[in-house]
Amino acid sequence: MGAAFLQYLRKAAWAPILVLLIHQIVLRTPWRRELDFYMHFSGGMAAAYLSWHGLHYFAEWIGRLTLAGRWLFTFALACTIGVFWEFAELASDVFRGTHIQHSIHETMRDLIADACGAMLTLFIVGWRMPRDA
Repeated sequence: MGAAFLQYLRKAAWAPILVLLIHQIVLRTPWRRELDFYMHFSGGMAAAYLSWHGLHYFAEWIGRLTLAGRWLFTFALACTIGVFWEFAELASDVFRGTHIQHSIHETMRDLIADACGAMLTLFIVGWRMPRDA
């Protein structure tokens, strides 16, 4: 299982790591608010990509899924990651005194961006990759 996990990380972990690194750069620019939607969109894409590949590598634990099941699970997991990201933003505002979340409208827009990014990844990866990749 160790070799499979390392292969999984090499194949899919680059996406969320790249998004997190870019996010750290964007936070230090004056365009943070303008780029927020795109950061959440790319975060949804990266979460879905990581999840999609994870279902293959961890099939012995969770079982093999049909293609529709794999799409649904991947979408749900990517959206859940987006929700927990929003929880982390709220926690930062409450406990660290930051001002990341400005309104419920912005938070909902972020969640929509996460879901749209996940859906785009599912269309790209779901049709371009072999079923067991």
